[in-house]
Amino acid sequence: MTALAATDPSRAPEAGLWYNHSGKGAVEIRPCGTTGAEAKRLCGFIVWLRDPNGRDGKPLTDGYNSNPAKRGRPICGLPVLGDLQRSSAGGWDFGWVYDPEQGSAFDAAIVAKARDQLVLTGYKGVRFFSKSFVWKRAPDDLPRCDGGSGPSQARAPAAAPTVQKVAVETPPLPAKASEARAELAAASKGLIAPRPVPAVRPTIRLQ
Repeated sequence: MTALAATDPSRAPEAGLWYNHSGKGAVEIRPCGTTGAEAKRLCGFIVWLRDPNGRDGKPLTDGYNSNPAKRGRPICGLPVLGDLQRSSAGGWDFGWVYDPEQGSAFDAAIVAKARDQLVLTGYKGVRFFSKSFVWKRAPDDLPRCDGGSGPSQARAPAAAPTVQKVAVETPPLPAKASEARAELAAASKGLIAPRPVPAVRPTIRLQ
């Protein structure tokens, strides 16, 4: 491992695009964030699916998640690896892996055995009860279901929808209503306003 790879997780041999063990999907492994502790850890997100749609023709969702509120999340872009920290034994450990086909999460460790081979180990608490899977390196130009073109592509914010203003015209008055209004206006010109009646105060006689 080079000195740069030791300090920059994005240069670690485990980073990049990988086909999972089933070959049904590909995961991009990259730093979990850009600053702080998150920038020193690795996470993984599904970025390619061999069959992105279900039998109903709609994009696959996280339908087996134990949390009903998350079952509508799209599989494309789903986080499946997280919180992986560099291990003194080599590779990355102390993280988690999520299996959308079971809707369950497990403790996880990953290590690159070769440039094109990564071993993912899932376990529950102790390594004695563990299971390992071999992932293969995917090409950098892999068509991505999330619309990206590579691990380092920055996503542009979505443009605000354009609101189209519609001019509302006042409908013309019916013919009879127009004539009635014209006659009323003409008649009002000949009317003379009545003169005001002076106020009359009552006379009070003192006896």
